Amino acid sequence: MGGMTPENPRKHGEKMREKAMAMAMKRKEEYLGARVPKALKDRVIAKADEMNIPVSLLIRRVLEEAFSDGSERQTEWTFLKSPETEDKANEVDKLADIIGWKVMEVNQDRSCERCREPLPKGSEADLGFSASDNGYVIVCHTCKTQLTNT
Repeated sequence: MGGMTPENPRKHGEKMREKAMAMAMKRKEEYLGARVPKALKDRVIAKADEMNIPVSLLIRRVLEEAFSDGSERQTEWTFLKSPETEDKANEVDKLADIIGWKVMEVNQDRSCERCREPLPKGSEADLGFSASDNGYVIVCHTCKTQLTNT
């Protein structure tokens, strides 16, 4: 059999790991690998796509927040908290410094940052511009109305 044969999946995985470690060493960073269920992997990839950032950057930021010693300023990665456990005071702080609103058509499937209702691609939502490091929020029309009438 004269053609190239497919590599052993284990050897392929080892080569990929070695390549990633070599790249990390060039950046003077460490490499950390983990096995996760496919469903979790798919959710992580979808979240990174939604945020328009590489998966590795998303994971790094999640780990930095999870293992923060408290000396760093609070980050914007509050998407890790479930709506049920998210502190209402943090929600008020995040939304209190909105300096303006703009109606927009979402170009990606999103969810309201306040009530978590789906905002499918093509639907209208409200974009709130923040005066602080929060940057912006995307909320449904119902939540925007509630926020501006309080």
